[in-house]
Amino acid sequence: MDKTWNKIVILWLTGVVAAAQLAKFSALSPLLRAAFGLDLQRVSLLISLLEVGGALLGFLAGLALPRIGSHRALIWGLGILAAATLCEGFASHATALFTARAVEGLGYLLVVIGAPTLIVAEAGDGPRRGQALTLWSSFVPVGIGLGSATTGAAASLLGLRGAILIWVIPCLLLLLPVLRLDRRTEGQRRRAMPALAGWLLAVGFGCYTLFLCALTGLLPAFLVERHGVSVGLASLCAGAVSFAALPGSLLALPALRLTADRRRGWALPATAMVAAALLAPWVYRIADVLACTVIAVAMVMLSGVTRTLLFTRLPVLSGSGQGGDPRLAAAQGLLTQCGAAGALLGPPLAAWVIGRGGWTALGWLIAGLMVMLGLLFVAAETCWGRSVTSDQA
Repeated sequence: MDKTWNKIVILWLTGVVAAAQLAKFSALSPLLRAAFGLDLQRVSLLISLLEVGGALLGFLAGLALPRIGSHRALIWGLGILAAATLCEGFASHATALFTARAVEGLGYLLVVIGAPTLIVAEAGDGPRRGQALTLWSSFVPVGIGLGSATTGAAASLLGLRGAILIWVIPCLLLLLPVLRLDRRTEGQRRRAMPALAGWLLAVGFGCYTLFLCALTGLLPAFLVERHGVSVGLASLCAGAVSFAALPGSLLALPALRLTADRRRGWALPATAMVAAALLAPWVYRIADVLACTVIAVAMVMLSGVTRTLLFTRLPVLSGSGQGGDPRLAAAQGLLTQCGAAGALLGPPLAAWVIGRGGWTALGWLIAGLMVMLGLLFVAAETCWGRSVTSDQA
């Protein structure tokens, strides 16, 4: 592995560690409820607070990033994550815990906007950039899986406080190589708006996180309620479904060259989302638990192809194409904001739909969101193709 890939992997690891904090409190929710006297609703709020910063400030942070500097933002983000985690570990009452979690969300936001911008700058033009962004697109599923498994195992050995405090270590360890990264990859220190195609991709990513969180967030409840399985088995099935996004990223690798052609770039993601949408209603109709899980896995795998291509196409479709272009930073912020909003809205929207139309209605909602993602991807590629044609005319 050459030096460039070493830097890209380090930047990817910062995203993985940041995403691990999404699952940290999910794994500790029973212990948190007992220690701080929290009900289920307050624990759910505590878990989702990490996304609130992105949902409210993502786009503004992306616009400000060229002034702050991607490298500096990443350093601040890791530092805030470490400091907030330290405060969470020693919190003695719920107010302090909630405050630290909200501050932690700011650190998460700075990392997930700064790191991909630096990855594009380090990778440069050519096939390496697509491969690097394919790797970056996997940071959330890898981080969530790592965060859940590591925190759960640490809780049984170290207790609640120890399981929280262990996450200070990777944040501080990653600060060392990040501080040594070349700051010459910083770009223009001015603000710029992304192209229309970048906006369409960001909204599409919001559709992705919306249906993914609606699916995986309530899948354990569905399996327990409809199929009578244990909570442990239901959680295992939901974890397998979430992890299916990773094979989807690998399937997207051979498609990177195809999407570079504006005349054909929309075909694969649109086909993948139509196929996934056709499967969605059957998750809630099949009577067999294994078949239900396999269908959900196939859906997430197919949607993972589109999610990966979305990440790899964002630099070009935002109008930048270079890591230092301020339009890319703004597009990353917009993508983060839409994705965080989708993650926040997914479970409550799904619960509302189920209350009015049952589980089958949720299947149709997910199918509709998948089709919308495919259409937005097609629209983004079409806008980009027209802009290139007009520029060449």
